[in-house]
Amino acid sequence: MAKGAKRGGRVRDKWRDKQWIVINAPSAFGGSALSYVPITDADHAKRRVIENTMFDILKQDPAQHQTKVFVQIDRINDGIATTIFKGHEYAKEFLRSLVRRGSSMIDDVYDYTTMDGYTFRVEVIAFSQRRLNTSKKHEIRMIARKLLSDKIPKLTIDQFVQEATMGKMGADLLAEAKKVASLRHIGIKKTKLISTSETRAIQEAKAIGTAESPIEEEKADEEPPAESLQ
Repeated sequence: MAKGAKRGGRVRDKWRDKQWIVINAPSAFGGSALSYVPITDADHAKRRVIENTMFDILKQDPAQHQTKVFVQIDRINDGIATTIFKGHEYAKEFLRSLVRRGSSMIDDVYDYTTMDGYTFRVEVIAFSQRRLNTSKKHEIRMIARKLLSDKIPKLTIDQFVQEATMGKMGADLLAEAKKVASLRHIGIKKTKLISTSETRAIQEAKAIGTAESPIEEEKADEEPPAESLQ
């Protein structure tokens, strides 16, 4: 029995206090309406992460259900929330469908920064037609890392999101990696936003402030005492 019922009071319906807002997709996906969610307070809802699929966003191909996309609420104004891309990953069902007996799985995880200062942790995954030895796996990892290290720093955040989630980056990886071994699949399995240009600037400012504070204290200690008036 609820506490309110014990005292003879009415049980509060929390759903009546909620506000429904429209979640817009990030600018990389056109900024169109993505979902409709309830929130209790606009300030607390900021930085909330919403999970969708690529099909929810683009509504083009049913195969897009195999990719999950995470967006984070950035601002809320007049019941409409703008979002930033937080990351994506392959659905578990899709990953299981890629596994085959007698083949090898190759993966590599590394951090890359776009030209406008967004750092992402990117995980590449590949599946071969037949088993590969260690040297072949290493060579494929190095090809993937070199290609992404050359490519991502030249892309804006929107360009990176589109190429990583829509298959363009995976196609570029396949074109290079197939020179080493026959692959059934290679693509960007997962991305995760690590930092933005704004958060990096804040961290650097804090680091500079921490480094300067002991020097200022030493200077204060070195100041000679004021001369006494005669």
